[in-house]
Amino acid sequence: MIGLDVLMIVYTLWVLSTHKTLGRMGAAIAAALLGWLLLLHVGLSGEHLFPSDISGPPFLAVIVGGVAGVGGLLWLITPIRKLLLSLDQRQLLLLQGIRVFFGAGFLAQASLGHLPQTFGIIDGITHIGAGFFGLVAAFSVAAGIDGNRRAWFANLFGLADILIVASSLALILLPDIGPHHSMMYAVFLPAPLWLWFHLISIWKLMGRVGSLRQQHALA
Repeated sequence: MIGLDVLMIVYTLWVLSTHKTLGRMGAAIAAALLGWLLLLHVGLSGEHLFPSDISGPPFLAVIVGGVAGVGGLLWLITPIRKLLLSLDQRQLLLLQGIRVFFGAGFLAQASLGHLPQTFGIIDGITHIGAGFFGLVAAFSVAAGIDGNRRAWFANLFGLADILIVASSLALILLPDIGPHHSMMYAVFLPAPLWLWFHLISIWKLMGRVGSLRQQHALA
């Protein structure tokens, strides 16, 4: 899972730089993400991050708070906010593609008995689907072939995947896997970013719909 997080960081930086050189900002983003991964590893490996007997609802509240905190940082740090808002739909959807590898990792964990089999298989398949649909939507937008409809589907499917997995993990699986399971490397680093990438993409899609309606009204 650590390797997958590192791969996700590298992939994210590559996508962010596809239309604009990041320069020093790229190094700063990499340092921040790798620093958080190091802190996350220390907390999870030493089992210091959460009380071992934390129950489902408080753990879900921690996840929600973490997602909100990530969103706050993305918005309050002006250069990051400007960078994210400047991304086009191709980049925002392409950022989801790396989830294919995480899905494969969850399937592997389920096959080895490190995750409950039913959850691992379903989560693995839906993560692979979210990444695949994101890639399809990104290429559709780039090619101008029904891109908006496929972007909506990819975003809604990907959001549902994240929300269902996070809630079921906290409210159903936590007693079986504990709060320091390797799944938390995905829950507390890439997942909040993927969720916000979805929300930014949807916000831009809604803005496009509003713009098209205004043009039709003026016509």
